[in-house]
Amino acid sequence: MAQEPAPTKSPAAAPETAAGLKVGPATIAPHWSKNAYPTSVPEGAIYYIVVRGDTLWDISKTYLGNPYLWPQIWDQNKYVTDAHWIYPGDPLVLPKVALLAERAGEGGEGMGEEEGAEGEGAEGAGETGPKLSPITEEATLQCADYIANDREDESLKIIGSEEGSDKVAFADRDILYLNKGSNAGIKAGDVYTMHHALNVVKHPATKSRIGTKIETTGWAQVLLVEENSATVVVEQACVDIHAGDYLRPIEKVNVPLILGREIPTRLTPPSGKLTNQYVVDIQGDATIAGAGQFVTIDAGSQGGVAPGNVFVIYRTVYPSVPTPRNVLGELAVVAVRDRTATAKVMYSRDAIMIGDQIELR
Repeated sequence: MAQEPAPTKSPAAAPETAAGLKVGPATIAPHWSKNAYPTSVPEGAIYYIVVRGDTLWDISKTYLGNPYLWPQIWDQNKYVTDAHWIYPGDPLVLPKVALLAERAGEGGEGMGEEEGAEGEGAEGAGETGPKLSPITEEATLQCADYIANDREDESLKIIGSEEGSDKVAFADRDILYLNKGSNAGIKAGDVYTMHHALNVVKHPATKSRIGTKIETTGWAQVLLVEENSATVVVEQACVDIHAGDYLRPIEKVNVPLILGREIPTRLTPPSGKLTNQYVVDIQGDATIAGAGQFVTIDAGSQGGVAPGNVFVIYRTVYPSVPTPRNVLGELAVVAVRDRTATAKVMYSRDAIMIGDQIELR
């Protein structure tokens, strides 16, 4: 969400393209921002200057023709450390897909072979164009486990339900009581996700601590607030909800899109990108994963990973020789944190385990 800046000078003039877009080169006017924004835009780059109230979702909807393409804008502007926070005056260079946004819904005759090969195009680009599809469903992603680097605030908790102590596990539409109310800033209508800390996750190769695995048990909306307590209704239960689960303000997820492509095989050459990364955890208590399951990888925004990135999963059977890599499948990133990311296994030809390696395609 863009925040209000202090008054600044206007940026250097640049040629106008579609409404709100400009073409570099240009100099970016100094302005207040928590992001270490670039001071210039290179020649030929199409860019947009953030104004108050902007989000990557809205900018993507306006200029790329599809809000689900927002991760491509984030990936193009790596100085933005948190996709939830952009600031007025920040320059956002748009990916090449922006050049095709005007033709969304038209036939693919005007698309060059190079553009199609690289996967640049908007959804509905035509039968011959690239096919973009969501990686997963929104509710499934909102329910996904994640790894927290540091201990989260667990002070807001469920203390029980309207049905008393006879009921110990809660589900959709259950009425629950919280241990805080208006004195903690809780308001009717607020929505919170509910969580439970599971276990410490260690790196499969280095054995160093990565963080704590957090289970998302569901989310609930506040119905009634008193000074020292609140009443909520469970809107969605991901798993059984229990007294003691803690709540956090909901962070709405955005499902990224990916292009359909040929599945990787043993003949797929290594890319050399983001090597020496690993699968470090599997959703739930599973010991193996297959297509459709979520896993956690040890690469996040600090390593340049963005939602929508696709990785090959592989295993070296005899690393001391070493033997050629055994390609097991492919995963796509759906959510990113500082040092880890949640990804969905899109294809697998064998069981995927913690410790299997990954490489950016």
